[in-house]
Amino acid sequence: MQDGEISLFDLWEKLRDGWYYVVGGTVLGLAGAGTLILQSPPSYEAVAMVQVGQVGQVGQVTPMPVEPPAQAVERLRSSSFQLGVARSLGDQQWIDALTNSSGATTRHLSFQVMRNAPLIELKASANSPEHAKTVAEATIRELARKQAEIAKPMIDRMLADLSIAQDRLASAERELEGLGKMVVNASVKDERFTQLSLIASLRVLKEAEVFGQRQAIMAYESALRPPATQPAEALEAVFVASKPVSPKKSLLLALGLVGGLLSGVVMVFFVDAWRRASGERRRPAS
Repeated sequence: MQDGEISLFDLWEKLRDGWYYVVGGTVLGLAGAGTLILQSPPSYEAVAMVQVGQVGQVGQVTPMPVEPPAQAVERLRSSSFQLGVARSLGDQQWIDALTNSSGATTRHLSFQVMRNAPLIELKASANSPEHAKTVAEATIRELARKQAEIAKPMIDRMLADLSIAQDRLASAERELEGLGKMVVNASVKDERFTQLSLIASLRVLKEAEVFGQRQAIMAYESALRPPATQPAEALEAVFVASKPVSPKKSLLLALGLVGGLLSGVVMVFFVDAWRRASGERRRPAS
């Protein structure tokens, strides 16, 4: 063996001689992981698939989202939105964290936009399954309220157009009824039936107008009713797992085991190097 080189056998001998450091480091790593597990409160997670609010469009099959899902997620992450959720829940700790922080905090919430669909995966965490579910449901209600405010001008405009169409239909039906009476009472004075033909033509036009107004009313009513127009809501009931999602005991124990083992190995070589350096300092100069 050349100077400055060391074999694997020598490494194994050093580790075997310093086995107590390896065992001690491993025990300390596991103890630290166990302490962290015991001190970390359990966290439960509620999951919901939320559909963004939609507004129906007259003449179109596909409704229009009140706002893009990505924009809705940014709204959900904002401090002002979460403050509204915290106040609706009466969660003073969350309220204090939001009001005393310069930036947004998502202590309870996480979000993910689903591709090619106006859907958002919402996850709410809390110290109990019931609280996690309550946070998720309150968040969905607050989102529905905010988006209802955004959609109100569009819905009001369609309601106004619907009212106008209903008034036009009522007027056309009255005129059609009057034309019908005129046809019954009309007197034929010559063979050309001029008066009767004119009334009949007007009646045909008015019937077409009545039909068109009824079609328009049906289109507006369909656009204003679900599923075309509906608030933000969960597609299914909020799901809460019975087991906590954190602390992750197996992961923490594995990290503690590996970290403690590596620390013990490093300690073995550190002590060996320190001893050799001390011995060289004590050795008398030749």
